[in-house]
This record gives sequence, C-alpha cells and structure tokens, in this order.
Amino acid sequence: MRAMLHRVPVARILGFLFLATVALLAWITYEGFRTSAGSLGAGSHIRFALFGTVVVLFTYAMTLFYFVGTGSRIKKVVREYGLSGDLAGRTRHFKSQLFPWLTFTPLVIMAAFIIGGGAHTRVIPGWAHGSLALVGLGMHLVTSFLAIRSIGENIVLIDAIDAALPETAGE
Repeated sequence: MRAMLHRVPVARILGFLFLATVALLAWITYEGFRTSAGSLGAGSHIRFALFGTVVVLFTYAMTLFYFVGTGSRIKKVVREYGLSGDLAGRTRHFKSQLFPWLTFTPLVIMAAFIIGGGAHTRVIPGWAHGSLALVGLGMHLVTSFLAIRSIGENIVLIDAIDAALPETAGE
C-alpha cells in the first residue's frame, strides 16, 4: 500500500524552529535587559531583535500553512475513501487549541519590537517595552509547547489515516 498522506519533513523542521526561537527570544530579552543596564549598545539589541522577530514570524506563518495544508489533505482523503469523520474532526480539535496562540502571540511580539523603538528614543518608558517583551516570551513558550504537541498529534493522525486506508488506495 502506498501512503496517501506522507510524513512531511516540514514537521521536524517546525519543531526545531520552535525550540530555536524559544532560545532566540530568551537571548533577545536578556540582551534587552543588558542594554537597559548600559552593558550592551542599543544597536546590537535592535539588529538582533529585528532578526529574531522575522524568524519568529516566519515560524508562525509556516506553522499555519502546515496545518491548513495537512488539514485540507486529511479532509480530502477521509472524504474520498469514506473513512470515519472523526479522523478529520481530530484536526479541528488541536487546531482550535493552537490557532488562537498562533494568531495573538506574534502580535504581542511585534508590538514589543515596535514599542522598543519608542523605548529607544525615550518616547515610551523602557519598562513598557520590557514588560511586553516578557509577556511575548511567555506567550511564545506556551505557543511552542502547543505547536510541538499539535505537530506530534498531527503526525500520529496521518499515520492512523494511512493505516485505515484500503490496500488499493493510491493506485
């Protein structure tokens, strides 16, 4: 039997990206506190924060595309082969837990970055930027946990669907 839903290496890449971005945001936050203490120049923190924010946003966008793409394919295969509708319903369950975090966490991280410009020019108090950065880091930790768990559940679901397919599937 040929697998209808292939394990995509993107899942492993996304898992790695989430782990890497946790370390990246933690380092950026640490650098921010060093900058406010005067032991690091603002330029270095700003450049690294720009890079980190772009990597985080890329990770979130790719995760959304991954789940939308695999969810669409799962629904199509379930419908085409008359499999249990519960299989497609499982995708809705973990997406409903993950997608709000995938939506709002990058907004907080972007706001922290933008407000950082105001903190650098002293238009906005530094504590506002620092607080928002800590909230963004905390939200990213939760999102990363949920994303890695959901990616794992998605892989298990894909394997279950492939196992439920008839021998002639994909021919």
